[in-house]
Amino acid sequence: MAGAWAVALMLGAWVAPGFAASGNPENQDPRDEAASSAKQAANRYLRWGSDLDLDRAEAALCDDASPEVTPSDLDAIRQSYDDEMGGITRIDLTTGEPVAGTDGTTVAATVSYVSDARPSYEDFVVTVQERDGGYCVSNAVRVESEEPSSDDSTGEAVDPKALATDFMRATVVDREPTTAAALQCDSYASTTPQEIDAAITEWAATNGETTAFLAAVNPAESSETSVTTYDVEITLDAGLNQESFVFAVGVQDDCVASLTGGDGLI
Repeated sequence: MAGAWAVALMLGAWVAPGFAASGNPENQDPRDEAASSAKQAANRYLRWGSDLDLDRAEAALCDDASPEVTPSDLDAIRQSYDDEMGGITRIDLTTGEPVAGTDGTTVAATVSYVSDARPSYEDFVVTVQERDGGYCVSNAVRVESEEPSSDDSTGEAVDPKALATDFMRATVVDREPTTAAALQCDSYASTTPQEIDAAITEWAATNGETTAFLAAVNPAESSETSVTTYDVEITLDAGLNQESFVFAVGVQDDCVASLTGGDGLI
């Protein structure tokens, strides 16, 4: 009997470590697990491809995928901005809500290449498929920005929607309040980008690591005929906790004249 117990103890001492090594989920890198949503799959593909993790970007593709924008292309885009801007300090990524279609689920996304001087942006549309209980990327397309026509006059008015978007993107997504403040009118006397930045920091301290993105930019009524107003919905996503807030951004001529709203955050 004593011999049997000795054998059992020896087997237990040998088997237990093997079980711990293979059965403990803490030993698996979560980045190597299958994406659990279309949004996560698109996010992973663009972030890894743009941030020097090409092997993982390749692994995010479906087996039969032949994307228009490959991981190598994403790396080349990053490198071109790195050269142009004299160095990139970080890569930021915002993704919109998935839209189901006949060819898969599409996710619009913006990659921000941030340097000490300024951020630059690239827009993409990623197509995602659901396979075997997970999600993989079947295609990614770069959305080319329209180049100004040679006939355009240098005095052409600024697009107010683009200005409102740039202002809120710099404030909320890039967390560059100084960049946003440079877009304000001299008479600006509303909630400042610095105050919003501080509020997001406080929200993140309560809810955990946070990703912020612009969910919608829609025309809104304005009490002043000289001011064009847009309701900008922002979303703060901390995984289990997600909240949206709406700000009204007023644009006058070529600058941001006012910012109100943000109830619940400000």
